[in-house]
Parts: sequence; C-alpha cells; structure tokens
Amino acid sequence: MDHEEEEIEIPNYFICPISLEIMKDPVTTVSGITYDRQSIVQWLEKVPSCPVTKQSLPLDSDLTPNHMLRRLIQHWCVENATRGVVRIPTPRAPPGKPNLTEEIKNLKKFGQEALGKKDTLKKLEVLAMEGERNRRLMCEGGVHKSLILFIVKYAREEEEEEGQHRIKGKLDESLRLLHLIGVPLNEARTILIENERILESLTMVLNQKDFMNKAYTIVLLRNLTENTSSHIVERLSAEIFKGIIGFLKDVVSRSNRVNPSVCATVQPSNSRVRNKAPSKLDHSVVIKQAVTAALMILLETSSWSRNRTILVDLGAVSKLIELEISSTGEKRTTELVLGILSRLCCCANGRAEFLAHRGGIAIVTKRLLRVSAAADDRAISILSSVSKYSPESEVVEEMASVSTVKKLCAVLSIDCSLSLKEKAKEILRDHIDEWKKFPCIDVALISKLLSSSPKDLLTEYYSRVGV
Repeated sequence: MDHEEEEIEIPNYFICPISLEIMKDPVTTVSGITYDRQSIVQWLEKVPSCPVTKQSLPLDSDLTPNHMLRRLIQHWCVENATRGVVRIPTPRAPPGKPNLTEEIKNLKKFGQEALGKKDTLKKLEVLAMEGERNRRLMCEGGVHKSLILFIVKYAREEEEEEGQHRIKGKLDESLRLLHLIGVPLNEARTILIENERILESLTMVLNQKDFMNKAYTIVLLRNLTENTSSHIVERLSAEIFKGIIGFLKDVVSRSNRVNPSVCATVQPSNSRVRNKAPSKLDHSVVIKQAVTAALMILLETSSWSRNRTILVDLGAVSKLIELEISSTGEKRTTELVLGILSRLCCCANGRAEFLAHRGGIAIVTKRLLRVSAAADDRAISILSSVSKYSPESEVVEEMASVSTVKKLCAVLSIDCSLSLKEKAKEILRDHIDEWKKFPCIDVALISKLLSSSPKDLLTEYYSRVGV
C-alpha cells in the first residue's frame, strides 16, 4: 500500500503485530489478540503460541474473523483513497467450513440416509483433506459414529449381494473417510461395547478381496480394541485372525513383487486424529500403519493360550517369518514379529511350525545383535525355546548351518545384558557334545566362554575394543 508515513496516520489497531502492516483479513485468536490471518497462520505453523501473550495456540485453534475491524479498515482506506490508499478487498470465508457445517447438520438430521446420498461421502472426504480443524469438527459432530454404523450396514449388504458395484463403492469411501478422521481414544471402547455387530462386520471386510479395505479395517480394529476390555480382546474370533494373517500374507506378496521395503513400518497405529492435513491419502503409509496395527493385535492377543493355538493352526508362524524375511529389519516391525514368535514358540505346535520353516532360525539369528535390546531378548527367547524343547539333532544341525552358534558366542563376548548372556550360555552348554560333531564350530572357544565369568569376558571385550 503506497503512502507516506508523515502524511497518512495509520491507527495502531489496524496494524498486524506480526507483519507490522495493515491487516487485510483480521482474525482474533482465543488469546484475545487480533492478527492478519495469513500472518498468524504462518506463525502458528512454526510456533504454537500467541506472539503477544505467549499463550499456547495449536495450529488448529479457532480464528474468529473480526468483521467490525475489517469494515473500519476498509472505510479508512476509502476515505484516504485520494492519497493513494487502496481499499482492501473483503476476504472470502475459509474454504470448506460452511460446507462442512451444512454436511454435519444434514448428517445429524437424516442419519445414514444422508451418507447414502450421491457424493456425500466424497464431499466429506474432500473436506477432511483440507485440514485438522475440519477433521476435528467431524469428530465433534459424531461423523465417525455414523460412519461406523454405515460400514456395519454396507458390509452386511455386500456379503449378501456380493458383486454390486454401488455397495462396494460406498464401503470403500466409508472406510477411507473413517481412516482419515479417526476414532477418538475416549470413545473407542464405548463404541465397541454399544454395537456388538461392529466386530462381525469388520470380520466380513477382512475376509473379502479388497487389499486397501483390509488395511483400513485393521487400523480401525486396532483403534477400537486398544483400550477395550481384555475379555473382548481375548475372545476375538478365529475369522478375525484369519483375515489379519491373510492381510500379512498379501503384504509379503506385494513387497516381493513391487517393493521389498513396503512392510517396513514407520508409523504406529494411532486412534487420535492426525496432526497434519494430508494432501492425499498415501496408500503406502496406510499399509505401513496397518502392518503395525496387525502385529500389535497379534502380540496382544497371543498372551492367551486359546489364541496361540488358533494362530498356529492358521499358519501365523510361517507368515510372520516370511514377513520378517521380506522386510528391511526395521526396528518396530522386527520387535513385534519376534515378540509374537516368542509367544507362539511357547507351545509345541508353534515350535514345530517354526522349525518346519527353513528360514526361521536363520532370520532370528540374523536379527540378533542387529536391531535393539528388546529384539535381542525376544530372539534369544525363541532360540532358547526351540533348542530346549524340540528334537536336539534337528535344532543343532540348523543352528550350526546358519551360524547361530557364532552369534551366541558373540553375545558372550560383547557388552550386553547379563540375562541375555545367561540364556546364550544355557543354549551353548546344553548342546556342547553335539557341537563337537561339526568341524566349522570352534568347541575350544565355546568351552572357554562357558568357563569364564561375565566379568572376565567383559574385561577381555574392553581390552579388544580399546576401552
């Protein structure tokens, strides 16, 4: 705006405290201070607090248009037009908000009928993509509850009338939108308890062919069961487990065919509404979230012997081994996979399935001492279980051929937890006579490691590394 400071006196309250320029779209924050919209939005993207009062202001804080001040500024601009002052235009309303309010009102008024109308779900998805505020308003308006009931309805209809394109499309859109807006943690348990048909309907989706719908469903299932009653988690149906294991099998097939690292998980399953507005729904991110969610469900449910039996019978052991082999050894995935395998190897059938897979001991050995302390503990637990309770000759031969013995000796030779060393010693000691049959194994070294105290071994290790 062209003006000479000495000729035109600008009222102080017209000036944005951030840009120090006349405000074009004045908005008032919850801290009571008025800023130009563009300036405060850019500020909050970097610093989540009021520049003047220092009060905490999240990026999605309400910014109330200050219409009175904007009119005063416009009037002042008109009065000073002859002096080169250009009138500021009337800003448009923030995109999406009026439409969103209308859609939520229609949803409350007409219920599932509104969601069934043409393009309603697509409109809501576009609005959810626009930002965190819209997604929060949707949750506050109960959109997630309506979507869950809508999914229950359409999952059953598709089961009864398989092949109908319209029903399939509605189910796809509903699951995708629900994944976008999420389910608030404080409501998940109540939602699951109040509608007993939810798990049944999600089971139907899990056992259908659509890969992405399975991914959305598994994330939703994890969100709903994360803080629910242990009785519900303990009694999940075999069909749910079948669907989850089938999904992991599909992930392995896709990763081997398209991208070897697709199952490397970087984001945990989270029922909270996401903090950043996605420019698009990235399928690779959804798949990563679903893999993590699936593994967390299996880890939690495998605490019960009934579930361990079901999982082993459904082939979970081999699918988990193949998932780990196809992954890049990412920390969270590996910890979860090894955690589940360690529990499944607590039962005889689980150990038998583990040994039946030629890559089982090899991949566990490979991950030992390479990922994290938690992964090491779970890997040693697996090796200890199969070496103690399974046929000796079969286990010893496999451990010798994939260098497990060398890795166990390494555990005794480096600085790690005493419990890990004790388990490694136990495995080596229990089969000392068998190791002598293999020329590739240094039995003298094993005997020395077994006879040395942890303190002596640690001292020797430090001398080797120069500490």
